[in-house]
Amino acid sequence: MELKYVFYFIFGGLIVSLVSYFASHAKGLIAAFFANLPVITFTTFILIYLESGEKNVLDYAKSLLIMLPPWLAYIFSILLLGPKLGIIPSLVIGLGNYFLLSFFIIKFSGMKI
Repeated sequence: MELKYVFYFIFGGLIVSLVSYFASHAKGLIAAFFANLPVITFTTFILIYLESGEKNVLDYAKSLLIMLPPWLAYIFSILLLGPKLGIIPSLVIGLGNYFLLSFFIIKFSGMKI
Protein backbone atom coordinates (compact mmCIF):
# COMPACT_ATOMS: atom_id res chain seq x y z
CA MET A 1 0.00 0.00 0.00
CA GLU A 2 1.30 3.42 -0.88
CA LEU A 3 1.98 5.82 1.96
CA LYS A 4 -0.03 8.59 0.30
CA TYR A 5 -3.27 6.65 0.89
CA VAL A 6 -2.50 6.46 4.60
CA PHE A 7 -2.11 10.24 4.57
CA TYR A 8 -5.44 10.66 2.72
CA PHE A 9 -7.14 8.45 5.28
CA ILE A 10 -5.71 10.34 8.26
CA PHE A 11 -6.46 13.74 6.72
CA GLY A 12 -10.08 12.78 5.98
CA GLY A 13 -10.48 11.34 9.47
CA LEU A 14 -9.18 14.56 10.99
CA ILE A 15 -11.85 16.59 9.19
CA VAL A 16 -14.62 14.17 10.24
CA SER A 17 -13.34 14.24 13.82
CA LEU A 18 -13.39 18.05 13.93
CA VAL A 19 -16.93 18.14 12.57
CA SER A 20 -18.11 15.52 15.07
CA TYR A 21 -16.42 17.25 17.98
CA PHE A 22 -17.90 20.68 17.32
CA ALA A 23 -21.35 19.35 16.41
CA SER A 24 -21.53 17.29 19.61
CA HIS A 25 -20.76 20.45 21.62
CA ALA A 26 -23.71 22.37 20.10
CA LYS A 27 -21.47 24.36 17.79
CA GLY A 28 -23.28 23.50 14.57
CA LEU A 29 -22.07 26.51 12.62
CA ILE A 30 -18.41 25.78 13.35
CA ALA A 31 -18.99 22.09 12.57
CA ALA A 32 -20.63 23.05 9.27
CA PHE A 33 -17.69 25.32 8.52
CA PHE A 34 -15.25 22.41 8.86
CA ALA A 35 -17.54 20.03 6.98
CA ASN A 36 -17.79 22.43 4.05
CA LEU A 37 -14.17 23.53 4.00
CA PRO A 38 -12.90 23.35 0.47
CA VAL A 39 -9.76 21.71 1.88
CA ILE A 40 -10.98 18.28 0.81
CA THR A 41 -11.88 19.38 -2.71
CA PHE A 42 -8.73 21.51 -2.91
CA THR A 43 -6.60 18.53 -1.91
CA THR A 44 -8.52 16.31 -4.30
CA PHE A 45 -8.04 18.79 -7.16
CA ILE A 46 -4.28 18.92 -6.48
CA LEU A 47 -3.97 15.14 -6.29
CA ILE A 48 -5.98 14.59 -9.46
CA TYR A 49 -3.87 17.22 -11.22
CA LEU A 50 -0.63 15.58 -10.12
CA GLU A 51 -1.88 12.11 -11.08
CA SER A 52 -3.63 12.85 -14.38
CA GLY A 53 -3.59 16.51 -15.35
CA GLU A 54 -5.79 19.55 -15.81
CA LYS A 55 -8.50 17.99 -17.96
CA ASN A 56 -9.45 15.47 -15.26
CA VAL A 57 -9.53 18.22 -12.60
CA LEU A 58 -11.96 20.22 -14.74
CA ASP A 59 -14.09 17.13 -15.41
CA TYR A 60 -14.22 16.44 -11.67
CA ALA A 61 -15.17 20.07 -10.87
CA LYS A 62 -17.97 19.92 -13.45
CA SER A 63 -19.17 16.63 -11.98
CA LEU A 64 -19.25 18.14 -8.48
CA LEU A 65 -21.63 20.82 -9.74
CA ILE A 66 -23.79 18.28 -11.55
CA MET A 67 -24.08 16.24 -8.34
CA LEU A 68 -25.02 19.24 -6.21
CA PRO A 69 -28.83 18.83 -6.58
CA PRO A 70 -28.82 15.29 -5.08
CA TRP A 71 -26.75 16.56 -2.16
CA LEU A 72 -29.16 19.45 -1.62
CA ALA A 73 -32.09 17.00 -1.73
CA TYR A 74 -30.33 14.98 0.99
CA ILE A 75 -29.86 18.04 3.21
CA PHE A 76 -33.41 19.32 2.68
CA SER A 77 -34.80 15.88 3.48
CA ILE A 78 -33.12 16.03 6.87
CA LEU A 79 -34.20 19.61 7.53
CA LEU A 80 -37.82 19.07 6.51
CA LEU A 81 -38.41 15.53 7.73
CA GLY A 82 -36.19 15.51 10.84
CA PRO A 83 -38.68 17.35 13.08
CA LYS A 84 -41.57 15.17 11.87
CA LEU A 85 -40.03 11.71 11.59
CA GLY A 86 -36.84 11.93 13.62
CA ILE A 87 -33.25 12.15 12.52
CA ILE A 88 -32.58 8.48 11.68
CA PRO A 89 -35.60 8.06 9.36
CA SER A 90 -34.89 11.42 7.73
CA LEU A 91 -31.25 10.41 7.16
CA VAL A 92 -32.35 7.17 5.51
CA ILE A 93 -34.90 8.98 3.33
CA GLY A 94 -32.32 11.66 2.53
CA LEU A 95 -29.79 9.04 1.43
CA GLY A 96 -32.50 7.39 -0.66
CA ASN A 97 -33.24 10.73 -2.31
CA TYR A 98 -29.54 11.30 -2.90
CA PHE A 99 -29.05 7.90 -4.54
CA LEU A 100 -32.25 8.14 -6.59
CA LEU A 101 -31.46 11.59 -7.98
CA SER A 102 -27.83 10.60 -8.54
CA PHE A 103 -28.92 7.53 -10.45
CA PHE A 104 -31.11 9.59 -12.78
CA ILE A 105 -28.44 12.22 -13.28
CA ILE A 106 -25.80 9.61 -14.10
CA LYS A 107 -28.15 7.60 -16.31
CA PHE A 108 -29.45 10.54 -18.33
CA SER A 109 -26.43 12.83 -18.39
CA GLY A 110 -24.49 10.65 -20.78
CA MET A 111 -21.43 10.93 -18.56
CA LYS A 112 -19.18 7.95 -17.99
CA ILE A 113 -19.07 6.46 -14.52
